[in-house]
Amino acid sequence: MKYLPRNTLIWIVLAGVALGLLAWKFSVDYSQKLQTGAGATAASGVEPVIVSGFRSAMFGSDEAAVRAAIAKDFTGNPTITKAESPTEKTDLLAIRAKDVIPDSGVAEIVYILGYKSKALIQVNLLWGTQVTPDVTPAQLGSTAAILRQYFMGRGFVPSTVEHDKKLPTGAIVVFSGADAQGRLVRLMYQEALVEPAKPADAKSDAKTGKPEASSKDEKKPAADAAQAASRKIVVLRLSYIADPKNPDIFKVEKGQF
Repeated sequence: MKYLPRNTLIWIVLAGVALGLLAWKFSVDYSQKLQTGAGATAASGVEPVIVSGFRSAMFGSDEAAVRAAIAKDFTGNPTITKAESPTEKTDLLAIRAKDVIPDSGVAEIVYILGYKSKALIQVNLLWGTQVTPDVTPAQLGSTAAILRQYFMGRGFVPSTVEHDKKLPTGAIVVFSGADAQGRLVRLMYQEALVEPAKPADAKSDAKTGKPEASSKDEKKPAADAAQAASRKIVVLRLSYIADPKNPDIFKVEKGQF
């Protein structure tokens, strides 16, 4: 099986392919919430939403059907890169597409096939500096606002809806909501500062922990210093998830070790 380049794979995993972490951190007691909220959706006069997948790619589809859906949904015969998640053992089909939302820039779209079922269990759309280095927070913010407005007008079970919620990690739940079957749509935004890595031959001051200055270092041009500065990473992730409580991923069973 072909593996993605290390940097790309790390980006995909960190940006939301980690289904187990998402299920652990954001799982909701849908059985209770759906019982209390389904009636409110009908009473509001809004037709209940059905989260069946992303565009033509339906949950439960096998790899061939997902590839056919990609060909149908995106012109230009986009390149499909296949990989395997090293921790969850799910198969990943990734493409890049421009302006999925008008003026949103390039998005990386990752279709995730379950570990046991080999069928579609999740789709992630990723925008951010790891996909397009020159994207700005304002551009992502505009895309997030468009998507938030769209989802707020749909018939998600009211008791499952969250929006504009800041998490302890600093991430923002722009929108989250489930349909009557517990299938989830979640839109997340996050910013982070990434510190530059120390050069392999750099020596640190014993007291301050900062790199020691040298005559050679002092002669480096200002451009080098600017490149070594901290940089901001911005991420917008839209996820369609078939079963957020019990994702079809590799798990070490209790008692095996």
